[in-house]
Amino acid sequence: MKVLVTGGAGFIGSKLAQRLCDDGHEVSVVDNLSTGSRDNVPKAAEFIKLDLASPSFEKKLPAGPFDAVCHLAAQSSGEISSEDPGYDLRANAGSTVGLARWCLRQGPPRFLYASSMAVYGDLETLPARESSPCAPLSPYGVSKLASEHFLRIAGREGLKSTSLRMFSVYGPGQNMGNLKQGMASIYLAYILRGLEVPVKGSLDRFRDFVYVDDVVDGWVAALGKPETLSLVYNLGSGKQTTVRQLLGALLRATGKPDAYPIAEKAPTPGDQFGLYADITRARAELGWQPKTALEDGLKAMAEWAGAATPGGRKR
Repeated sequence: MKVLVTGGAGFIGSKLAQRLCDDGHEVSVVDNLSTGSRDNVPKAAEFIKLDLASPSFEKKLPAGPFDAVCHLAAQSSGEISSEDPGYDLRANAGSTVGLARWCLRQGPPRFLYASSMAVYGDLETLPARESSPCAPLSPYGVSKLASEHFLRIAGREGLKSTSLRMFSVYGPGQNMGNLKQGMASIYLAYILRGLEVPVKGSLDRFRDFVYVDDVVDGWVAALGKPETLSLVYNLGSGKQTTVRQLLGALLRATGKPDAYPIAEKAPTPGDQFGLYADITRARAELGWQPKTALEDGLKAMAEWAGAATPGGRKR
């Protein structure tokens, strides 16, 4: 299979691109390298530096035809989306619209989209199900939900799309230099530098932390189907973990004392208080099941990050 992976120099995208290469697929990676690294791109993959938020980017895409597109390129920080919502909308929803239109002209191929738990906002009833009401609290969540809605419209024209609502993904390879995205990686970066950990919001907030390799398994499972039974799937652990519990697990993974300095700060605008996933649909329809316990995943992440520079790249 010939697969185009956008955002393939980033954390999740590069892991997916590598898995597809390992499985014998022909992979082309597109990334603007704004947050990803060229070193993350698999050696076996073709690489094109390209910003999908730029005008007429479709003309610079690699030659097809492709069997599938995995669209992970995005501005992925809720905090940054509040600082510049216009760019967030262009980078996320704008790129999705343009790429989907290009796909329809090309064939169309299979289209997998990296959506987010941010589409839900704060729900009255948990866990979050794919049928739960969506009321995003951040421009990032709005742009992700808008992209999902556009893909539903494109489906009427023949685009076989699947949106994967990823929850709090963590693991080796995450950008340790980006202190505005990724709760586990942000806290770990401060701990490894011996600095007080600033926590933006209550320690009682909670998330669903899912290991990156398990998330890649979910993408591969969806990609293996000519089309899925549902348009949207949650990819999470299905478990609730408070910020307090996460910090405790990170301190154990790094061998730090329980009394390590932590400071509660003002919350980030648009931040969700608490969310975790119902993954029944992904289990039943994709045959997908996350395998990695949080303690094990954080230990692997801490061991990787401990051998890295402050910027998150290996020495």
